[in-house]
Amino acid sequence: MTDLRKLEFEQLTGEPETGKWYTVPVDGAVSSDGSRWRGVIRKGASDNLIVFFVGGGLSVDSFSAARTHYRPDGAGGGFYCAFISEGSIGEEIRITGEGITSDDPSNPFHDWSVIMPCYTTGDVNIGTSEREYTALDGSLKTVYYHGYTNYIAFLEKAIGILGKSFSDLVVAGYSAGGFSAALLFDDTLSRLDISGRRCVIVDSSLFILDWQKVLADEWAAPEHIRAISKTDDLSYDGIKHINDKYNGEVKIIYCCSVRDYALSQVQVYYDGLHPDMPLEATGDAADRFQERLKKAVDKIEKTLPSVSVYLWDNLAVEEGHITVHTGSNNGVFLRKMGNEISLCECVMNALDGKTGVYGKEFLEKEYK
Repeated sequence: MTDLRKLEFEQLTGEPETGKWYTVPVDGAVSSDGSRWRGVIRKGASDNLIVFFVGGGLSVDSFSAARTHYRPDGAGGGFYCAFISEGSIGEEIRITGEGITSDDPSNPFHDWSVIMPCYTTGDVNIGTSEREYTALDGSLKTVYYHGYTNYIAFLEKAIGILGKSFSDLVVAGYSAGGFSAALLFDDTLSRLDISGRRCVIVDSSLFILDWQKVLADEWAAPEHIRAISKTDDLSYDGIKHINDKYNGEVKIIYCCSVRDYALSQVQVYYDGLHPDMPLEATGDAADRFQERLKKAVDKIEKTLPSVSVYLWDNLAVEEGHITVHTGSNNGVFLRKMGNEISLCECVMNALDGKTGVYGKEFLEKEYK
């Protein structure tokens, strides 16, 4: 059996080779289970930079802390990645072949430098706490929500390798990483010298819950991040903060598939409709998610007209018409997903100051 903890890029020991991916260790940085944590970088041929936050689930309470992606009881889906594994380092390896970090020449970002923190802390990279929980075997364990501490240390180390001065900047994230992209934009930009355009991509990041409680009581997020959270929709709060603070000069793209598999599945637990995360998403869960996405998009259109929205319908499960999760890290990125343009073209348009809402008609459809 493959040791999932050994799937990683070559560790950087000297000067990085242009176009090659490297693992960058960070002294003292730990994943949520206390194991070694690290990030990934790529030096690009251009003078532009992507900071890319990957997905990997959330731990929002002691119940979810005890139930990771690799839970031994098999009774439900896992809530988050607890260590560097196939779902974290392996995921980064996969997305280098597709999505915004692809080296495909048709991808306009193929030669950009990349700073990519692994995500194994369950706290959307904003935690600074440690919490005890009862594991499934009855033992008392500690979950390390060190996402913020890890990221800032890694970012500063990556800047020491790649430099801090760039022309254009894209801060992007998918799933849990989409929250990170919005909430950590200030921390990221403040450590860089960006002379050109700036853009944020929030991809498939919509959960409705008591975020203020999670940020304060579970993760102990820094005060400047907690202050961003105003409502039960953290992704909206994050993009509104950026929009307001930078007066629309930072271009923002909010994107999601219309009946997202993973977001529908997990929200059932957050809504208290199931005592655990269901093993599968259902059509009913997708119906509820579609309605919430519709409200979220309507709110963005009414209050943040300079934010671009990209929606698509790409089937993952035929029964219940449940759609795929995320688009910036896979083949969705370069394809026209029933829209006049692709997600990639939407991002390029936004960088050029051309905003728009694409695929809103999917929200009006009834799926059986």
